[in-house]
Order: sequence, then C-alpha cells, then structure tokens
Amino acid sequence: MTAALLAAGAFVAMEAVSYAMHRWIMHGIGYAWHRSHHEAGRGRFEANDRFPLIFAALGVTMFAVGSGPWPPAWWLAVGVTAYGAVYLVVHEVVIHRRVPLRLPATRLTTWLTAAHRDHHCGGDEPYGMLLPLVRRPRYPSSDNGVDVLDRSS
Repeated sequence: MTAALLAAGAFVAMEAVSYAMHRWIMHGIGYAWHRSHHEAGRGRFEANDRFPLIFAALGVTMFAVGSGPWPPAWWLAVGVTAYGAVYLVVHEVVIHRRVPLRLPATRLTTWLTAAHRDHHCGGDEPYGMLLPLVRRPRYPSSDNGVDVLDRSS
C-alpha cells in the first residue's frame, strides 16, 4: 500500500514539477534549448529534446538510489516514470504528432491540444501539461489547415 501511495503521489506531484521546469527553466535559463520547440520543425530532433534525456537520467538515478540506500526512491521513480510516459504520449504523440501513431481524439485531448496551442502562439500560460490550470482560448487552429503544433510534416 505504501509503495502505491508513493508512486501515485510522485505521479501527481510531477505536474507541479513539470509546470515549474517549463515556466522557470525552459522559459528562463534553458530557453536556448527550448526555443527550438516553439519554432517550426527543422527535422526529426530539436534542441529541446535534451530536456527529456536529462529527466530520464534523473529517473534512472532515482531507481538506482531506490535499489540501494533508500528503497522508497524506487517507488517514487515508478511514479515519475509513469508521468513521463503519459507526458510522452500526450505531448509528442497526441499534441505534436511527432510519433507516427494516431490516437482517437477525446474531449480531454482536444482541450489539452488547444491549451498547448495557446502556449505556443503566445509563449505564456499555460505551462502545465496534463492539467493546464490556466486556459484562455485565444488562438484558433490555423485557417489554412496546417496546425501550429503538427510536427509530423
């Protein structure tokens, strides 16, 4: 029971971590890398892809710590990794279509995509991903049928 609570708590907490990283690191000191994510696609990979690699390395470190000196870290790493997997599907597959896998649209994914479009077009809120707390619809899909978020072309 404790393990499940640690993993679930870490998953939920990751939305706040994701928000903070996106707001104050990616749109702050790390914008040199993150800028590539706000520009038109220039190939399969972008400088912003360094961030998930760093986050994955931190997750592996948490698993290592959990396998040794502090076992609860293993379950925290499970929650963090689960959040990363959901983020990958929502952000890269559903929203940006960087992975050639089409999933059916739902009310939730449509809402998340619209919120993310607002962020890409304006550069400000919302910074959260799975629960964007601020959703001010300001920017519709483009009129020419090319979506500002579609990186598949």
